Amino acid sequence: MSRSSRGRRLFAAAASVLIGVVTVAIGPGRAEAAMAFRHIDASSFVLDPSDSFQRYGAVIDRLEASGKVTPSASLGAALDGPRDFSPTWGLCHSTGIPSALNPTGFCWDSEDDDWASGWRPQGISGSWDAQPNLVWQGRRVAVASWHGPQDSNDFARLTFVDYTSTASLKFRDVLLVVPDSAGGVDNFRRFDWNHADGVVWYGNTLLVANGGRLHAFSLRHLWAMTRSQEEVGLGADGSQAPSGRWHRYVLPQVGEYYPEYTPTDGYVGCSPITGNRPCLNAISLDRRGSARDSMVSAEYVGADAADGRAIRWPMSSATALPLLGADGKVHADEAFASPIWHMQGVASDGTNWYLSGTCAGGTGTCIHKAAPDQAPHQQAKVSRGLQNLSYQPSYNGSAPRLWGLTEGNDRTTFAIDVP
Repeated sequence: MSRSSRGRRLFAAAASVLIGVVTVAIGPGRAEAAMAFRHIDASSFVLDPSDSFQRYGAVIDRLEASGKVTPSASLGAALDGPRDFSPTWGLCHSTGIPSALNPTGFCWDSEDDDWASGWRPQGISGSWDAQPNLVWQGRRVAVASWHGPQDSNDFARLTFVDYTSTASLKFRDVLLVVPDSAGGVDNFRRFDWNHADGVVWYGNTLLVANGGRLHAFSLRHLWAMTRSQEEVGLGADGSQAPSGRWHRYVLPQVGEYYPEYTPTDGYVGCSPITGNRPCLNAISLDRRGSARDSMVSAEYVGADAADGRAIRWPMSSATALPLLGADGKVHADEAFASPIWHMQGVASDGTNWYLSGTCAGGTGTCIHKAAPDQAPHQQAKVSRGLQNLSYQPSYNGSAPRLWGLTEGNDRTTFAIDVP
């Protein structure tokens, strides 16, 4: 079905693990001669927000003060509204994950279940990241980041799935947009050229990775749309009712971070493996109890090559954003070079790292476990294009879980026992 018809319904109701010259076997285990997930110098890695929060914040404040856009009372209110689609709890498709890992999860609505849907799920996070008690305003909620339509990066969205009651999931697509002001007219536009590689939900903040940048959004500015049209914004002159390409809600960007420095004359891309502009593809949150919370990131390297970098960045529980140093930039805590090819996901429990990438032998996608400066262990093969990972910590005696999602046909979003 085309994005257009789906949108109207919305508002209407190697690639492999190569270790030197030794390849690990499918399934848990490691090769004795394997390359390590090794520490590298992190001192040159920084994220620079420049004045982006002030610039975007000023436009957002003026738009809300004008009454042209209205924030939702809460995410819960948005989730409780009319349901456009119906995901189902349970892994309705085979995953290839060993039953010993106790896989559970959900499947998307049929509109989003396969490659023909037009949208590609990439990142995964949830209320287990948003709050230390794993719930958001009393709800258990997962969130996925998507890009589309088809294989373009013309739009990006977040999809929130309330699974508090697994018998009746609640579902909400939210379009990501950018506040904009031109010729004295305040407006908002589509969040284009964005692959929405990964997402982290931390307090009211949603962080979305896009290779060369990290974008910040806030649930305090979850805007309800009142015009059901393909257009994104308030019309060319800023006088029309808000429209979000048939979406009921949009989230405006509140700030963004560039690796190394913010360019003054247009976008500057990232450089995987080498240099001081690491790519921000996969991201997830690491809540470490008494230790400072952090965000971990990993580079996707398109070539069949090792040494994509995995980096730990400090987070501030006071601001619900990456922690700024005295110079106004975010300084990495630690970094590693990974032997896993084509990393699509990353998670950490504070000590171990969990990486999704191509399986040994060059076919399929697998979850790998790595301890610092040791060779990774391949844990499980996951069918149909494994993407990002997210670590759900234990709480009040509950066992930790590892979440992931797939982007191929017969898609699933799953949680498993931590390998």
